[in-house]
Amino acid sequence: MNNFFLQTLTGLQISALYMLIALGLTLVFGTLGVVNFAHGALFMLGAYFAVEIASQFGFEVAIVAVPILLFIVGVALERGLIRHFYERSHTDQILVTFGLAIVIGEVLKTIYGANNIPFAKPTWGTGILRLDEYLPFLDGAVYYPKWRLILVVVSFSTVAALFILLQFTKFGLIVRAGMRDSQMIAFLGVNITRRFTIVFGIGSIIAAIAGIFGGPITQVEPELGMKLLIPSFLVVVVGGMGSLPGAVLASLIFGMAISFTAEYAPIQQIIIYLIAVVILLVRPRGLMGKKGLME
Repeated sequence: MNNFFLQTLTGLQISALYMLIALGLTLVFGTLGVVNFAHGALFMLGAYFAVEIASQFGFEVAIVAVPILLFIVGVALERGLIRHFYERSHTDQILVTFGLAIVIGEVLKTIYGANNIPFAKPTWGTGILRLDEYLPFLDGAVYYPKWRLILVVVSFSTVAALFILLQFTKFGLIVRAGMRDSQMIAFLGVNITRRFTIVFGIGSIIAAIAGIFGGPITQVEPELGMKLLIPSFLVVVVGGMGSLPGAVLASLIFGMAISFTAEYAPIQQIIIYLIAVVILLVRPRGLMGKKGLME
């Protein structure tokens, strides 16, 4: 029971990071129809910003400041570049955003070098928790790193907040209506373009949250965005392009698969790709994908 519980927690922690990155990807695609391969670079940028601000002003300041900075970066990116590719093919979108990600990575490599830079956890996030003191069904001493639990809590809280924003607010209602027919919403006098810009900024905020809370676990280096972008994009595809519940479900499946194959290293390296092949053979549109979304 102890081993199963720890593996499940580890699976949730792995899922949490994939989930945060995939949420931003699928939110932007579901609303704007843009395949944003620069999202991994935004996550990496958030991690670097967090390192700098946390070292100068403290981790608490970074938690507030980095999402604001990434929101500004996201809005500038949408207005200056992405907006011009709304009506272009997904191939063009992938090429331009992938190129942007490479540029951001090279700039960071020039400034900080190619090696990892340390990202210290705050004092309130260091250490380990003895879980058997809180969970009576565990037998004997069971310990788990506190920061990894914090990442899980933050990830699922972000999912809940995004769901509430889109489902139970006027802003979310307009955005969901704009996803179905943006021209009709514009004819009704609503500035849907501004709302879509804000959505892109929200996606950047989610990338910032991933960088702040995931950076101390993954460590921070210029290739970080690309390393996590591919599996995160696979999460989006398997979950169903544009489906937020699908991205959450696929990230949980991938995280658990990686955790429970930890003792079999060769399988662990390819398990998410095997799962993706099986799911996409059975459901080509993904677990919760909609027909015609990529047409």
